[in-house]
Amino acid sequence: MDYNSRARADFERARSRAFFGEILNKIFKKDNRLFRFDEVKYLLSPEGMAYRGVHPIPLKKIVGSEGRYEDFDKDFLPLRDTTRSRWEGIEVASLRDVHIPPILVYKIGDFYFVRDGNHRVSVAKELGQEFIDAEIVELFTKVKPKKINKKELLLAESYKYFLDKTHFDKIIPDVTIKLTNPWGYYRLIEHINTYKYFLSEKKKHEVSWEESVKRWYNELYLPVVRLINKRKVLSRFPDREAGDLYIWLMDHWHFLKERNKNIDIEEALEDYSNRFGKGFLGLLWARIKKKIKHFLFRSLNE
Repeated sequence: MDYNSRARADFERARSRAFFGEILNKIFKKDNRLFRFDEVKYLLSPEGMAYRGVHPIPLKKIVGSEGRYEDFDKDFLPLRDTTRSRWEGIEVASLRDVHIPPILVYKIGDFYFVRDGNHRVSVAKELGQEFIDAEIVELFTKVKPKKINKKELLLAESYKYFLDKTHFDKIIPDVTIKLTNPWGYYRLIEHINTYKYFLSEKKKHEVSWEESVKRWYNELYLPVVRLINKRKVLSRFPDREAGDLYIWLMDHWHFLKERNKNIDIEEALEDYSNRFGKGFLGLLWARIKKKIKHFLFRSLNE
């Protein structure tokens, strides 16, 4: 087998897929860039680190780079012809079973960021590997995003701010409030402060922060969320969380009470769902668009 010819052909194919991927991402307004480790580190503010040794890691869990984030896209397809020589050399070595040292990575949650070895990752993915040996340094963060994308990182940063300001994780452990809008966590802080003010007014003395958080959660937030789940309203708001609907519903309830002081929360929920929830056709169209996008991007990567 002519390993050099195969490596050249594989690089050309990878570059072509990167090119068409950029076009599709522009059409669908998706960001196809690798994540910059320094930006992620800034947003999540690690509180410590530990050396974990060398282990095989899933290639699909590598989402960013410390220094070569402009040379490869999010699938580690090469974006520049200047990477050709090193890329092809690594593939030839792989095909000849030459020993290739492990890559170096940082680990945050379930995800990895390349310190050294970006070309090795790109070649391994092109050759169809699922795992690659990596020397791992793990960073510890208070909030671990379930995905690594721009929105999830902003959500993680906002949730960390919410926890720092409210100490919610210490006052009510083992409970996580999930939102899909980062600014929602700032609204929740406002809600708790307002609830604390009214509790203090009612009791004629200053209510502690800890008691205010507990009572806000148990007396306001949790009953509303239970009502949302009981009425199965979230089915009309795809890709949203009950916490999102709690915030919107409280605003809507306040709006309705200015017109009719006797309206209760259940009536406000029904009114909000009827006004802003998606109907059958809207839900169907959302599913169709999601499947089209999935098909196009899956086809590109096959």
